[in-house]
Amino acid sequence: MNASSSRLPSSSGRAPTRRRLQVLGGSRLARRLAPPPPPPWWGRGELPPLQDAFGRRIAYLRVSVTDRCDLRCGYCMPQGGEHEHGRRRDLLSFEEVERLAAVLAPRGVRRVRITGGEPLVRRGLAGLVERLAALPGIEEVTLTTNATQLARHVEALARAGLRSVNVSLDSLRPERFARITGGALQPVLEGLQTARRAGLRLKTNTVLLRGLNDDELEDIVRFAWSLGATPRFIELMPLGAGAAWMAEHHLPVAEARERLRPLLGEAEAQREPGRGPAHYLPAADGSGRRVGFIGAASESFCEGCNRMRISAQGDVRPCLADRRAVNLREPLRAGAGDAELRWLVHWALGGKAEGHRFADPHEHEHERVGMSLIGG
Repeated sequence: MNASSSRLPSSSGRAPTRRRLQVLGGSRLARRLAPPPPPPWWGRGELPPLQDAFGRRIAYLRVSVTDRCDLRCGYCMPQGGEHEHGRRRDLLSFEEVERLAAVLAPRGVRRVRITGGEPLVRRGLAGLVERLAALPGIEEVTLTTNATQLARHVEALARAGLRSVNVSLDSLRPERFARITGGALQPVLEGLQTARRAGLRLKTNTVLLRGLNDDELEDIVRFAWSLGATPRFIELMPLGAGAAWMAEHHLPVAEARERLRPLLGEAEAQREPGRGPAHYLPAADGSGRRVGFIGAASESFCEGCNRMRISAQGDVRPCLADRRAVNLREPLRAGAGDAELRWLVHWALGGKAEGHRFADPHEHEHERVGMSLIGG
């Protein structure tokens, strides 16, 4: 994705024009852009909506609190591990995360999902949940986790206002789970059980991996349903380390749906408006249980994308497949006001591409993305 071909917001309100972006250095972590000063009219009167240059409204903020993880999933973490971790002072403080959420809520952000790395390796996470849940305009705070440490923290998180948890679950077989993730399965299962007892809404996220876990799809569905959880199957994406897995292990969600057809019947898949990219099919038995499918590679959902990301180091990442970013950490620490921070986010979203371009043989930007470093 060339910096010169991105679309940027127009101060006149007309369709954005193409401009050349100034890129400040580069790394696998981010390619930071240098935004221009806000136009003279910025910050006066009614706030413009939080949207990109294609009119997609942003209501969903994913914020990473750490770029570290206690697992080593092969499709996420490069062989040998990451080498661009932020130092402690490089990471946003919880007060800074709260400030950014408070700045964005009046412009339309309604849901905040806390991610990582693995967010539960960051101490005091329940305190952040409580801060975010108390913000005017924020309707829901959720968490994505590998659940290795969930059992120890879930009661405090629930008391703080957490309402739902998405748990990564790539296999129900201990040896296979260890081969895929580098970790132990039992703590994850304990975390799921503890979250269920705490009354949290549960979803499981399974990355579809041909030849590694595709013979477990029905088992995973039945297990999730036994917990009252909604299982979801996520297509492997050619992002970072995952790009090397595509040829051997990619399994389209359409094939997964067909394999699960006896459990799901013939109903058409439906989305939850405003709640992410998953399509859900109901159980064939009429129980109301569901299975979700997320097919970014073969069934692109870019046209309905309503999310943005802020990395643990404070980089606004409008698209998961693009390393271009605008840093908010330094302006925050330099005393930037709300209007300036909103301008930086507005400008960053104006450069969001129309789609991820996974199928473009000439496009390799997504292969340089550090998944665990930004909070997928």
